[in-house]
Amino acid sequence: VKLLVTITSILGVAFLIGQFFVWGALVDQNIFLVGNPSGSFLYILSGLHGLHLVSGIIFLIIVLISTFKYRVHSKNLAQIQMCTTYWHFLGGLWIYLFVFLLLNH
Repeated sequence: VKLLVTITSILGVAFLIGQFFVWGALVDQNIFLVGNPSGSFLYILSGLHGLHLVSGIIFLIIVLISTFKYRVHSKNLAQIQMCTTYWHFLGGLWIYLFVFLLLNH
């Protein structure tokens, strides 16, 4: 559990760093938050995604600390279950939004 929660946290942070670089690439192409409505929509949508990821990573870190303090074990899985539910909700939400936007462009 410790290893997998650590790997998940690292991958989440890596994704956020990648998103930051994508915003830099958008700025290099003169796409800003203010001005073009499509650019604004892209920044807002990806910013909300980043906010959800930050909250999920904070939750993962809390769970990771709990696992190192042996508060998460076979008889006490509530934190892991809540964290898993949150991450699966995020995954489902963003897959839904992707498909919705893809079909309604």
